[in-house]
Amino acid sequence: MWLTKQLAKPGGLHLHSGLVQQGEGFSVQGERAFQSPQQVGPYGVSSRAQEGREALMLDGYCTGVVAAADSTLAPGEVRLYSAGGAEIYLKNNGDVVINGQAFHPASEA
Repeated sequence: MWLTKQLAKPGGLHLHSGLVQQGEGFSVQGERAFQSPQQVGPYGVSSRAQEGREALMLDGYCTGVVAAADSTLAPGEVRLYSAGGAEIYLKNNGDVVINGQAFHPASEA
């Protein structure tokens, strides 16, 4: 993988971690402070991590926040959630579950 090769090079990319700090804006405190770093993520998805979560920093960009593995997900499934308990669960059988209410795919005629 390109990223792994870059990290292995002497003087290559610099991977750091730190804790998310809240205040006037988003920041990450690790070996140094990253004030308002750009966040890298999939198109169409934005988020702001809770204070105290561990963030991964790559050359000054926040590339993600460490999350606990979700053993209830099957390979290929996705769960989006918020700190307030809102949840969207995309299941392999085509169901979309929003806050516990399941929506089944329309049957093909």
